[in-house]
Amino acid sequence: MAPILDFTCADRSIGLLVRPTRTGPESELTAEFIERTIPILGDRKRHFALFCEPQLETGFPDIVIVSYNPHVFDEWQNGRNGLTTLDLKILHHLHFVGGADAEKIEKQLGVDSRNLVRSLECLLGASLIRWYAKQWMPRSLKTRYAVRSIAAIEAKMKNWASAFQQAELNRWFASESYVLSPVLHPQRQVLKKSESLGIGIYSMPTNFHVKKLKTSKRGQLPSSYASWLFNEWIGRRLHS
Repeated sequence: MAPILDFTCADRSIGLLVRPTRTGPESELTAEFIERTIPILGDRKRHFALFCEPQLETGFPDIVIVSYNPHVFDEWQNGRNGLTTLDLKILHHLHFVGGADAEKIEKQLGVDSRNLVRSLECLLGASLIRWYAKQWMPRSLKTRYAVRSIAAIEAKMKNWASAFQQAELNRWFASESYVLSPVLHPQRQVLKKSESLGIGIYSMPTNFHVKKLKTSKRGQLPSSYASWLFNEWIGRRLHS
């Protein structure tokens, strides 16, 4: 049984910030879901990391469960420990376009030349990019990106509209997005909304087991620089 990496608290040494602990029904729902789910994850052969309300550009997703392949981190470069958000934005862009020279990157991302040069030097030193055929090229995802899935879970007591709105935002970084509710039998229009958006639903009424009512549509990773953040947080923790 592989240990589950715990990222439920802020860790500034790896660049992770989280929202301060709050109290209330939704926080209790989140805590209970984690308590019931962690033993299930622990029984699986895969490696998992658990995040609670990490600070992202789109807010603080309640729960994020990441599956990853630890062997991808075997050749970790220490230069990755200090990569910034801008560095990861540039890295993700290079994977998206397949490669570009500095002039194209400046135009496409609106990055000034001084910051771009610094980021490219950092990414090169971290062995995440290379200079080839007069372009900056990203190195293979297979050897640099360990994350296999990112499941974001948004807990709401009854406000389905708000839950789906946040769950859609979580698609920006996650491969799967779910709403967690204490409602055992959601109304038909809620289930239709779930299907149309590709957002999954977990039901967990009081004193009941967690039940997956709808499965999330699966997306590709990395879907944004934030998908890289989870990868880097895990790598930094493993090599700290």
